Amino acid sequence: MQTELAFPIVGRNDHKAAEDALVAALEHPMQLLTDSGGKGTGEAHFVIRHLIARALSDLMAALHLARHGYLSQAYNAVRTAYETQDLIELIVAHPEEAAKWANTEQGHKDFAPGAVRRRIGKPSFDEMYGHYSELAHPRFAGSRLSTFGKRHTETGEVKILVQVGPTRLDEFPDFWFLIMGIVPTASRLIPSSAGLIGMGEVTEARWDKAARAIAADLKRLAEAVEDGLKGFGFDDVAGFAARFDSVGQIIDEANEQFPDDS
Repeated sequence: MQTELAFPIVGRNDHKAAEDALVAALEHPMQLLTDSGGKGTGEAHFVIRHLIARALSDLMAALHLARHGYLSQAYNAVRTAYETQDLIELIVAHPEEAAKWANTEQGHKDFAPGAVRRRIGKPSFDEMYGHYSELAHPRFAGSRLSTFGKRHTETGEVKILVQVGPTRLDEFPDFWFLIMGIVPTASRLIPSSAGLIGMGEVTEARWDKAARAIAADLKRLAEAVEDGLKGFGFDDVAGFAARFDSVGQIIDEANEQFPDDS
């Protein structure tokens, strides 16, 4: 199992196309992060940059685990990336929260996901976060990612096969459902990375260009998801990629929220 995780997956060109699209999308906020940091002091300056870096790392880890068939573990990384985006939104809107985040001894309480969402004006329960949690935690919903039933062709007897290590990516569509969840989580990097405007060389114009490039790459990833799920007979997924045609509205709203003060 260790050897399998350490080396690239062979074959599966459709999975590789999805990987290439996500990697391309993440390169843009990564470059913005690299260009930031030259201006600003205090906890918020540090926390925003740290959390964006954390979200990027978690999404990359999720992709690696997914391609190697470790889907429950991948969901855990996606869930953390999603949770981190809410925290970024909080710190950007209320920079004074950064000092509390850095110094609290009750982070599990003060910055619990539901508590963070309430402070940014969202319901304490988030349906997508709840979905990720069900599949990441050791709960029944996630058992289908690594446990399978095998029916004897003659007797009809069903045997339960419990899989240790990677799941069967070729026989089931679960890889694509996970990637389908990564797309909107990664798209949240568009408004999140706007928090870097004014730090170092990150201007509004530079961010705007990167944001539109992120959206284009994520649409390519969404198209790969559509094709992948259609291959398993899920034709109702058509239109998923089209959601990214209107991502310009997200960019325009972020431009208004995070003006360039440089």
